[in-house]
Amino acid sequence: MEYTGYRYIDEGDLSDFYSGTPIKKEPVKENEFIICRNTIGEPVDYYCYKNGETKKLLYPELGNSNTGIMKPRNPQQYCAMNLLKDRDVPVKLVTGKFGTGKSMMCIVGALEEVQKGNFDKITFIRNNIQVKDTEKLGALPGDQYEKVLPFLMPFADHCGGIDGVKDLLDRGQLEVIPLAYLRGRSIRNSIIYSMESENLTKEHIQLIMGRVDEGSELWMDGDIKQRDGFVFENSRGLETMIERLAGHKKFGYVHLIKSERSEIAAMADLLDD
Repeated sequence: MEYTGYRYIDEGDLSDFYSGTPIKKEPVKENEFIICRNTIGEPVDYYCYKNGETKKLLYPELGNSNTGIMKPRNPQQYCAMNLLKDRDVPVKLVTGKFGTGKSMMCIVGALEEVQKGNFDKITFIRNNIQVKDTEKLGALPGDQYEKVLPFLMPFADHCGGIDGVKDLLDRGQLEVIPLAYLRGRSIRNSIIYSMESENLTKEHIQLIMGRVDEGSELWMDGDIKQRDGFVFENSRGLETMIERLAGHKKFGYVHLIKSERSEIAAMADLLDD
């Protein structure tokens, strides 16, 4: 069974679960979420399996002065927000199709942690890959910041636009590092945020993980269906990460399934075969 980072306990098994009877199906992995549902499939409780025990989760909210408060809109977002707030899990991965809120949650949550003083800054990493089957624009003018700005705009969309990004840069709360310049870096006291990680090979992910130094966490998001090159499809970087790290006490993962952006954005799935 494909690992999604969570599992469901339905009405027929709830009494056993609440009484402490071990789950008989595939063993629960460390940091895996458990969603308890009633007879009509509505979530009634949320738990996370940690250190051999199921820990009940509190209602999560993310928020900061740039974006305001973000609340979960579906069960998977409920789990993902709890993961982002869990300081015992320094390597976090959130995947899902377009519109599921993976990048928005990461950005809102990361800004919250920086504004609370839990981290010095956000270190933003994104492979500078254009959408497949489009023509390359050629060399971009300007300094390093101006060259990476087009790839930074998905971040800007959730923190006040270009002015919000510039304000974070001026205050030293945001650092932008192109993937090509990452080798040799040692990044401390930072949330290292890798956006659109579907465009990373296994070796790229190893490179990023190897930059995490004392006091830092690695947050990654991605959509495997939106890969923009055969090299990423062949390497299966994200799948390898999930397969190898699932169950590790320092790794957490949630796969989002419901688009919350808009009705039109959700219609995009209708074009699939």
